[in-house]
Amino acid sequence: MMTFGYSTILDFLSWVVVLSLGLKVVATLVLLTVSKAVWDRPGWGSGLWWASKITPVVAVPCIIGIAWMQKLTDQLWLFGALMLLVVVVVPLKIRQRRRRMANRTSAGTLA
Repeated sequence: MMTFGYSTILDFLSWVVVLSLGLKVVATLVLLTVSKAVWDRPGWGSGLWWASKITPVVAVPCIIGIAWMQKLTDQLWLFGALMLLVVVVVPLKIRQRRRRMANRTSAGTLA
C-alpha cells in the first residue's frame, strides 16, 4: 500500500505517515517515563505531549489519501472510521489536559 521512493505524491504521503507516527511513538515513550506534571509545564514535556496528539491528525488524512489514490475502498472505509475516532478523541484529551492544568493551578492557589 505505501511506497517509499522520492518521486510521486504517494511516496511523499508514505513518508509523512511514517515520520509522523514515528514521532508519536517516540513522544509517547518519552512521556510515559515522566510524571504528568512534566507534561503540563512549558518546555519539552509540553511539546512532546502536543506532538503525541497532533501527529494522528496529520497521519490519518495522508493514509486516507494513499488509500483513495490506490482505489482501496475497503481500507478507505476503515481509515475514514479511524479519522472519525481521531476527530473525537483528540479534542477530548486536550480538554482533559486543560481541566487537569486548571485544577492544579486552583489547588496551588488554595494551598
